[in-house]
Amino acid sequence: MANEHGMLPKARREDLDERLRARLGRWFENAYEDDNLFLTMARRPGLLDATWGFIRYIYGGGSSVEPELFELCRLRMAHANRCRH
Repeated sequence: MANEHGMLPKARREDLDERLRARLGRWFENAYEDDNLFLTMARRPGLLDATWGFIRYIYGGGSSVEPELFELCRLRMAHANRCRH
């Protein structure tokens, strides 16, 4: 499934249905201007739904962990794993 660089392919924006296009718009407004993670998960809508719920929980104020602390942990894990997303 990964390409020759070991990366998972992204969904193409023009292939997204209306629901996913609306979510991508909210992603840009509320989260990141980078669409790599979103479009990679958009190939598996169930995974995107689960991740979207987790993101809402963490960054929407439902968690007892401050969003800023979670973001620092997320960045550290991404760096440690050489994650491009």
